[in-house]
Amino acid sequence: MPYKILIVEDEGLIAHDIAGRLEDLGHEVIGTVATADEAVALASGADAVLMDIRIDGDRDGIEAAREIRERCHIPVIFLTAHLDRATLERAKLAEPFGYLVKPLGAASLQPAVEVAIYKHRMERQVAEHEAWLRTTLASTAEAVVATGADGRVRLLNSAAEALTGWTQAEAKDQPWSKVLRLLPADAEGDMEELAPLAILRDSPVELPALCRLVSRDGREIAVEGAVAPVRIAAEAGTVGTVTTFRDVSVRRWEENQLRQSQRAETAARLAAAASHDYNNLIAIIRTRSENLLMQFGEYSAALGPIEEIHQAAVAADQITRRLAAFGAREVSHPVVLSLNAMVRRMSRLIESIAGDHIRVRVRLSESAGEIRADPSQVEQAVVNLVLHACSTMPERGNLLLETGGVEFPQSGRMATYSSLALTYSGQEGNPERLFDPISIELAGLMLPLVQSIAAEHGGYVSAQPGQNGGTRLEMLLPSLRQLAVRGAMAEALAAGTGMGGSILLVDRRDSVRGQLHNFFESAGYNLLEAADAGEAIACGQLHEGALDLLIADAGEAQPILDALRSVQPAVRLLGIVDGVEGSVQEIRRPFTQNTLLNRVRAMLAQTE
Repeated sequence: MPYKILIVEDEGLIAHDIAGRLEDLGHEVIGTVATADEAVALASGADAVLMDIRIDGDRDGIEAAREIRERCHIPVIFLTAHLDRATLERAKLAEPFGYLVKPLGAASLQPAVEVAIYKHRMERQVAEHEAWLRTTLASTAEAVVATGADGRVRLLNSAAEALTGWTQAEAKDQPWSKVLRLLPADAEGDMEELAPLAILRDSPVELPALCRLVSRDGREIAVEGAVAPVRIAAEAGTVGTVTTFRDVSVRRWEENQLRQSQRAETAARLAAAASHDYNNLIAIIRTRSENLLMQFGEYSAALGPIEEIHQAAVAADQITRRLAAFGAREVSHPVVLSLNAMVRRMSRLIESIAGDHIRVRVRLSESAGEIRADPSQVEQAVVNLVLHACSTMPERGNLLLETGGVEFPQSGRMATYSSLALTYSGQEGNPERLFDPISIELAGLMLPLVQSIAAEHGGYVSAQPGQNGGTRLEMLLPSLRQLAVRGAMAEALAAGTGMGGSILLVDRRDSVRGQLHNFFESAGYNLLEAADAGEAIACGQLHEGALDLLIADAGEAQPILDALRSVQPAVRLLGIVDGVEGSVQEIRRPFTQNTLLNRVRAMLAQTE
């Protein structure tokens, strides 16, 4: 295969001889130069460079080779008649692809050129693969930790750095178990055996269920994932392991909230049904016992048993009333209120409930903001939380009431909630089941009522161990800002237009349309979708209201525009092109969703 070769040689006769030999072999000599500057200037047009180490000028061939490799990324073969040890060490730093000793022979010249170019291409392929892998590891949402056969960390991607709290530089050569401090659900599990077990099985090993990762700063994060062995070839054996894991704290929290709500809803329905069924029976027993008490004399032998029956009926009636109250949905009267102002008003009540043996502290944050809720119900929820916390500290204890703002991902967007949390020194046996109805007594229904109130307002409740012992109860209620976003989005969708306008997207790929639909709606736009031109025309003609923008392949967009002009005269086009963008009305693929959103905003802003 012919190649383009650059010869760097300050001896004219030698350069001429090498050029003739190369041309006889079928190669093209693009030039013969004698200095480093000339070599660097012409190297970009060559497939390989034959470089004499000792050449004319201030710089020798080693310095020229290093610059050519950095700038042009092409292989350099050194030519030399004699080479001392110091020069050889310098030459190795330039990473040459071979050495040829002058005078050159035809038998050695051709193999040197072929091997150098082949090795260079292989190195380029390896470098490209490494670049792909680095980018993939850096951008993936999965945390990845790679270790060598000795069990020491070789690599962490950015997701693993964020979860573990270790940087790549700090974690390198550290033991796997030191960087990944994993805690099993039970005390009997040995997490350090996962990597050896994966190597022994020669297959991935799943992390135990309900596994937790302790980050470097002491946070406990619920994770799931697997440890897999790394093998080069069957005969080479295992060279290490790769641990992949992800943070599932939010998912487990949402699952727990869903189970909690379902249990509370089921208990409420059962309570309502039971109170309804037993209420009439208890009323009959109570009425008849009262009649019997009036009929029998004061000294009758049956008076005592009848009084016991009547007292039991009264107690049963109170129980059914509690069940009815728990199962009934109170009619709320929501108003806009400040969570901090409400807690300030209740501070003396909270102190009186706690008594002298419990130290009460209140910490208010401006980030709590305002909520839209029924004041009496929220106050009842706060009182119930405080009563329960105090019941766990009969002798003495500490209670901290805090407010704040919380954001977490929900349905593809960040949701904002106002938080009211109680942290107290009392110990709870099973925090996850605190909001389950445990009895029909008033104490057993206090926390389930808090769960019911939070759910009625679109919020959540949670219980978890405190960081320094004790327990933390938290109630999240949608902030006024979150409610405003929900309302604006609902009104915009109901009206058939987004807050930012209506857009028609034409793309054959279902997954792309689905991703962009969620992304644009979260940004306040109403995105209509079509898989082809026929669907796009039908969608645009049936759409009620103005259609602001059409996003489609530039080569297929004109027939769609022509068909829609009669019903959508103001619609504009953002054409997707594969080449250079001709104007702001075009966008070159591939593009990110943020790039597309910015271009859409720019176009719609021009029309306003």
